Amino acid sequence: MKVLARIPAIDTNAPALTAVVVGEAPLSPAAAGMPEVSRPRRAPPRARFTRSGFPSGSVLTLAILAAVVWSLASWNDARRAEHSRLERLARAQPAAAIPETISR
Repeated sequence: MKVLARIPAIDTNAPALTAVVVGEAPLSPAAAGMPEVSRPRRAPPRARFTRSGFPSGSVLTLAILAAVVWSLASWNDARRAEHSRLERLARAQPAAAIPETISR
């Protein structure tokens, strides 16, 4: 079995410990020769309701894109309607090859 860590023996005759027993002012853990245990620091509180600015750039971009798509769709619809109207007129006119229309 592998030893991962050893706990050091506490020397009860150490001057830091005898000073506490005698009644002198307590020493800090660093002065007593013990490692300092730092308290975990709390992160600064964040504002719960942080309000960022209105995303006007994104809204403007989407509005321009929507206007371009709408204008292309409108143009395509008008072109298709004109093409359909021309086809309807071509079907309604009599053919030019009918014998009665040819003059002699």
